[in-house]
Amino acid sequence: MGIVDVDILLIAAAVLGFALLAGRLDGTPVTMPMIFAGAGLLLGEHVLGVVDVGLDSEGVSVLAEIALVAVLFTDASRMHLGSVLREHFIALRLLTVGMPLAMIIGAVVALLLFPDLPLATVGLLAVALAPTDAALGQSFVTNHAVPKRIRQSLNVESGLNDGLALPFLLVMVDVARSEAGGIGSYVWLFVSMVGFGTLAGAVAGWLGGKLLSWSARNDWTTDTTLRLGTLAVAAIAYGAAESIGGNGFVAAFVAGLTIGTTARTLLKTTSVFAETEGQLLTLLTFLFFGAVVAGEILPELTWQIAAYAALSLLVVRPLATVVALIGSRLSWISVAFIGWAGPRGLASIVYAVIIVDAGRITGAEEVFNVAAWTIAFSILLHGLSAAPLSRRYGSYVDTKLPAEAPECQEVTELPVRLPPRRRGNVNEQA
Repeated sequence: MGIVDVDILLIAAAVLGFALLAGRLDGTPVTMPMIFAGAGLLLGEHVLGVVDVGLDSEGVSVLAEIALVAVLFTDASRMHLGSVLREHFIALRLLTVGMPLAMIIGAVVALLLFPDLPLATVGLLAVALAPTDAALGQSFVTNHAVPKRIRQSLNVESGLNDGLALPFLLVMVDVARSEAGGIGSYVWLFVSMVGFGTLAGAVAGWLGGKLLSWSARNDWTTDTTLRLGTLAVAAIAYGAAESIGGNGFVAAFVAGLTIGTTARTLLKTTSVFAETEGQLLTLLTFLFFGAVVAGEILPELTWQIAAYAALSLLVVRPLATVVALIGSRLSWISVAFIGWAGPRGLASIVYAVIIVDAGRITGAEEVFNVAAWTIAFSILLHGLSAAPLSRRYGSYVDTKLPAEAPECQEVTELPVRLPPRRRGNVNEQA
């Protein structure tokens, strides 16, 4: 049996094992990312040595890009733009003020700890770690002890910040590679990627959504082919954007947002994909992440890397959150809860892989090392703390805050991207 056959066997066995145990683990501090990152770590080069993958592996790069397209499209499709703009002011503040501020603070911290890295490279690190992944701390967005407005704010932020951070990452990649000729070239690069990507995504999402909705209403399609058609819209948006000089990832994000806003009847279709095929892509990404950490990152931990990871989780995100929510009238404990409830996950992994895969970026592997350790710490700390912290926070709100507090106000509930859950359970109970 060859090495590839062994890898496939072990990966399939890991997926099967999780499928058998997922219901029993539902509601516990043990999360899907913890299990698969741990499995990858165990199977990786410096432990059992049976799964041998590296940063230069083409399979890891391809998987990362496919996973990113799927996550950008399905996460955005859960959002209704009108509801977000009308009701989710907390999420809007976190996206428009908190995320850019987190990038700036993260870059400053990186400059202090890694003075030998170029400015563009530390900027890449800060951008890669700016998006959050609510699925890593499931209880933050599913535990009904947490007020609905707070849960939904974290859900909306997580669903949109991946796509909003992406253009900054892609421009910073070109800046770090010195491929543009000046500030004007960088501005044009940003405008073309976002503009043409947005155009392709909006057209593909609107037209594809209308056609699929019409076909479903007239019974011209089936549930299975409707899922295939919806996924084809994401692929069409990606390909169309790339063919006209835009960015395919931006297009996939915009296509999902357009479908979520104009073709809401397709939400069930995209949600089913997110919980099946999309979940498999996520599982594999975390498994390979663990294997890469074991093979290439485990021996590279330094005090500077550990310090940056700690500051990213304990200072950068919370401080950006505090500033973003000034004047929101939220209680201090709600601001603190939101500041902590920002796990780094799938998007940050994929963005770190993109940085390494881009080539000719000074310090790219060091950026991956720092990002990987930050993500690893986040997987562990946010996974373990989410359930008990959510319960205690919810209890405080119930007993200490008045009913008219901003946290307690009603808000339109948008679907949450969840890890696998017990059959029949829609949400985790308090």
